[in-house]
Amino acid sequence: MRLKVKLCDAVAIKNLVLAASSLPCDVDLQSGSFVVDAKSILGVLGLPKQDTGILQVHSDDPNICTLFLEELEHLGILCPEGPMIQKTTFLACALGEMLIDFTMQGRNEQGQRVFAQNAGGAPANVMAAMAKLGARTAFIGKAGNDMHGRFLKETLEQCGIDSTGFTLSDDYFTTLAFVDVKPDGEREFSFARNHGADKMLEKSDVSLELIRSSGILHIGSISLTDEPVRSTTFFAVQKAKEAGCVISYDPNYRASLWKSEELAKKQMRSMIPYADLMKISEEETFLLTGESDYQNAAKVLIQGGVKIVVVTLGKLGAYVQSKQGGQLVKGFRNKAIDATGAGDAFWGGFLFQFSRCGKNPESIAVEEAAEFADFGNAVASVCVQKHGAIPAMPNMTQVMEQLKEERLEA
Repeated sequence: MRLKVKLCDAVAIKNLVLAASSLPCDVDLQSGSFVVDAKSILGVLGLPKQDTGILQVHSDDPNICTLFLEELEHLGILCPEGPMIQKTTFLACALGEMLIDFTMQGRNEQGQRVFAQNAGGAPANVMAAMAKLGARTAFIGKAGNDMHGRFLKETLEQCGIDSTGFTLSDDYFTTLAFVDVKPDGEREFSFARNHGADKMLEKSDVSLELIRSSGILHIGSISLTDEPVRSTTFFAVQKAKEAGCVISYDPNYRASLWKSEELAKKQMRSMIPYADLMKISEEETFLLTGESDYQNAAKVLIQGGVKIVVVTLGKLGAYVQSKQGGQLVKGFRNKAIDATGAGDAFWGGFLFQFSRCGKNPESIAVEEAAEFADFGNAVASVCVQKHGAIPAMPNMTQVMEQLKEERLEA
């Protein structure tokens, strides 16, 4: 359950903390980009001063939620807009590829490359980032019933991601990616994906229960490269729309996975009309819109129906665009060791903050979206200081510490 509450004075804050402390479950309070334990008076008082905040009650027990709601109304600290009851089980669910990233770790004594096995795949990375921050997430996909597929399923479960929608197939093998990390932290990919299980995801594999139980459905464009997964992805998006889910889209372009650039343009652009929230990299702007300037590209996507567009700019940060206008959000002063999963970490942080604000995408002011992006920058900034994607995703404490650090100059 999510509630909008008053933080207008010391009495309201004291009553809120006392009420939250009486609950047998975790209760978080969000103010802007900051999230604290609502049971901690020091934590709540340490938040930037605002008149209201979003309270997240981590319980599905209707009796607990009802009694707490009545208590807040009695204390006069529930905002007049009324409660925003979260009817979803999961803040987000992703559909798409999950694969093995073999990331280069150096060379052995014979001069041969040494690779480490890591779980990867952009949609799964985003769910892992959100889960590490404390969100309940789920994943829908397919891998082979082999040593790699079983490793991926175990990874989902270890991250706290619901894996009931992740199928292990006896007919296809798990997709593999070999990642060579350059001295500046950037990556070069080589894929083993022909007959890969992720491409063979069928409509019958999709758990509609998971989708209907989620506030956000997140997808990428790698699930648009081939059939049957392409049709399955559109099927899932349609069902998510019918269920009232917010659609998050990351057109994660990997040239080697497409038969041609023209086909990539056609298929990647085909998902834009369905997207509410969209993340693209600066390198993808021309491919998606025909505009090389990222600000113009973002405006084109807004005109195409997307509610909020975020262009990631690497270490420089991100650019946020809505119908109200655009805003540059500066990145942090950190040295990247491995950029694998950086964009996914960013977007996981952004979606985490969006999902907790209690608003639909149309209601988000560009300043609020910029705060979500600043939080996402912090998540990504911590992530790139370690090797791998999912193993490098930070927890909330690490992100809150990063938010205190200096941003880059304009």
